[in-house]
Amino acid sequence: MLATWALLRRRRILAADGRTAAGLEPHAAVASSPAWPTVRSRPRPRLSAIGLNPLGRRLLALNAIVLATDVFFFSIRGLSLDWSTAWLGAVLLAALFIVWLNFYVVPGPREEWFVAEALFVVLLIILVTNVASPMQYGAVAMGAPYVDWWLAAADARLGVSVAAMAAWTRAHGAVALLALLAYASLLPQFLFAVVALAALRDRERLWEFAFHFHACLVVTVAALTIFPAVCPPAYYGFAPTIDMTRLIGQIKGFHDGSLTVVKFNELEGLVSFPSFHVAGGLIVTWAFRRRTRILVPLLALNAALVASTVVTGVHYLVDVIATLPLCAASLAAYHWWGRSLVSGSEPA
Repeated sequence: MLATWALLRRRRILAADGRTAAGLEPHAAVASSPAWPTVRSRPRPRLSAIGLNPLGRRLLALNAIVLATDVFFFSIRGLSLDWSTAWLGAVLLAALFIVWLNFYVVPGPREEWFVAEALFVVLLIILVTNVASPMQYGAVAMGAPYVDWWLAAADARLGVSVAAMAAWTRAHGAVALLALLAYASLLPQFLFAVVALAALRDRERLWEFAFHFHACLVVTVAALTIFPAVCPPAYYGFAPTIDMTRLIGQIKGFHDGSLTVVKFNELEGLVSFPSFHVAGGLIVTWAFRRRTRILVPLLALNAALVASTVVTGVHYLVDVIATLPLCAASLAAYHWWGRSLVSGSEPA
């Protein structure tokens, strides 16, 4: 499929340059004329114009740091990956890289540069997802004491009982279903954000979203090293309205060392404090803050998503509250640092 796509793209470029749709070279005398540029004579886009701008390079470096952290955690805790379950992600990343590289190797019109740049952003987001997910297991396997006792104490001081909320939600079937759907909407929202921002050709918001995605994901996973939690259902001993059996089993198993093999087809979100689920909903909403028609539905959906993290029994309320300074710090970092790395690399 990639070979076919590359061939069709080359033919389209040749046709746009004055060749036949079959890709036949014009007469040599004509081909040497400046009016008939060949694909080889087209100037290649600068790498900074198709994704490897200063911010793109730093996010790529962050991925490398996370990967190195994975190797460190896995080596000292005796963990391993079941590589037979990792092939799908590897193939997807390789395919995206090949398609992106084609925009550079076979130069096309300037209008394609943004397509390549958006594709590079997608590649970065998928890459950090694939390298940060195993890092969760290494973080839990470090064996720091569970912090549920003080998360629960913080909720108690706020007058909140997650167990009581989950019991109320379970007793109201319609509310339980809506909470489940809202909670499960995060991954589709990530996909929507990237596709919509690319379709709108909103370069600045696309890079801003990529920055916040990386920052919030890496910080929450890093926090798991210090603040592992077995989660409210296991701590209080109640049944949440969302099935957490495998998730809690993985937290306990990797924490006590009874589990040592990470399988990509069984990955779970092990982070409790602060909540990446809440952070994800907030950064998606923030990305469309200037587009009212999209913003209003997202506000409603993500208000339900934030509420669902507690009323389903999945998170402590303090997990949600702790996400607010995390997102605020990410917004400030982008405003004072990240934005200049993108705006300073606008194609001339």
